Amino acid sequence: MIGASEGIGLALAQELIKLGSEVTVSARNENRLREIYSDKARIRALDVSKLSDCENLLAEFSRDKSTPDIVFWLPAMYQPLPIVEEDSSLSNQIITTNLTSAFHVLPSIVRTWCKKRETDKNTHLHWIWFSSLAAYGGLPNAADYGASKAGLMHLSETSYIELRKKGINVTLVSPGFVDTRLTKKNTFHMPFIIPSQKAALLTLRGLSKGQYEIHFPKTMSLIFKLFRLLPRALYFRLARFL
Repeated sequence: MIGASEGIGLALAQELIKLGSEVTVSARNENRLREIYSDKARIRALDVSKLSDCENLLAEFSRDKSTPDIVFWLPAMYQPLPIVEEDSSLSNQIITTNLTSAFHVLPSIVRTWCKKRETDKNTHLHWIWFSSLAAYGGLPNAADYGASKAGLMHLSETSYIELRKKGINVTLVSPGFVDTRLTKKNTFHMPFIIPSQKAALLTLRGLSKGQYEIHFPKTMSLIFKLFRLLPRALYFRLARFL
């Protein structure tokens, strides 16, 4: 569970532990992880934006033969700002954390999984990406965040196409507004907002059904899916009211 110290990642890890799963949790804040999980899960401090951190963890997995069979990918940074106020350093950090960092980890783990698949055809291997409904179209004050999540959606589709023939499952989770430390930064009304525990349960329900994309809350996600089908000129007119 990468991104397990807050929000949906925390709620998911706690639900999986309740179900008796063997869970490894990671996040940048090791003290926070130890405070929450103590003896309940394996703890690995990790800043996914730092290639050296990722390489050290992957080396540990390889050395101990402890590469997980399922990866939940939830790292996220967000700071709502109009483009004219964007700071290039912060935007770079957001895009690195939300998108680029995936390439620090994904290829290595997939290579390990492919080798494992050669000797054990029955192992369930699964990568679960967490994007956002913000990936569906341009939204005000979310240029870097939305672009990074749209990139992650593209990556999820590419990895699904490439990896399914290798016996590796890929799922995309597209949440709307979930009550987390990130959405608390928003100063506007957030319709259909749900608690992180409900988001975790909806995710697990979708995974049990074998869905490629899990999106919620349904009323909001279906509206966003409709927006995606509209001619851009019409979408831009509607987006002025967001």
